[in-house]
Amino acid sequence: MPANWQRTLSHCVPHYRFLSPVLRERLHGLVEQFVAEKEFWGNRDLVVIPEMKVIVAAQACILVLNVPRLGLYSETKEVILYPKDFGETLEAIGPDGRIYKIDMTRIGEASRRGPVLLAWEHVKQSAQDRLDGRNVVFHEFAHALDYLNGAADGAPPLEREEDFAEWSRILGAEHRSLMAAASMGRRTLLDPYGAENPAEFFAVATESFFEDGRRLKRNHPALYGQLRRFYQQETAEWGHW
Repeated sequence: MPANWQRTLSHCVPHYRFLSPVLRERLHGLVEQFVAEKEFWGNRDLVVIPEMKVIVAAQACILVLNVPRLGLYSETKEVILYPKDFGETLEAIGPDGRIYKIDMTRIGEASRRGPVLLAWEHVKQSAQDRLDGRNVVFHEFAHALDYLNGAADGAPPLEREEDFAEWSRILGAEHRSLMAAASMGRRTLLDPYGAENPAEFFAVATESFFEDGRRLKRNHPALYGQLRRFYQQETAEWGHW
């Protein structure tokens, strides 16, 4: 790996510092493979430079660092970067004749066999703000993992078929709990956006697992245990941010 790529990892990907030397070397190889295999495109005049590719690739590869059976996002061929939020705001007329706006903008998007779309502004922010439990790269590439076995339903490819029952039981209960909290406006460790559906819950839980594993283990031990088994990492031991 080029020395300047390693400097980028050290300075711009905070999770890198918690990896052992062996895992860092493994990550180097995955990042190089990811950058070589995936097409990166900039939208709205955004010029994609190597540093940007490395930052995105490293975070995507951290998810599969200890799970070689998942491959390297075989269904994802392209990454498209936007300068900031993308989409549009629509205007609609209500029954009373009033005009109101519907915000259709987003910061990331993943689809089956399609590209992963990311707002570069939020990719940078995710790396800089390491205490909020939010990371758009982790979120969208969790969706990409979910799509590996068909539709995104919150159940990515598990190691054994018999593991699905326990996965469904624990994540289902946690999802229902988040929905109840969100409906009452209660503050939660997990992003309330995860209450939308099981796929979003898995993506949000993945963000929390890699961003704030210690608190996730303390507050949601069963959920943490399922994610630890799936990702084969003990993020609660990564130390204080």
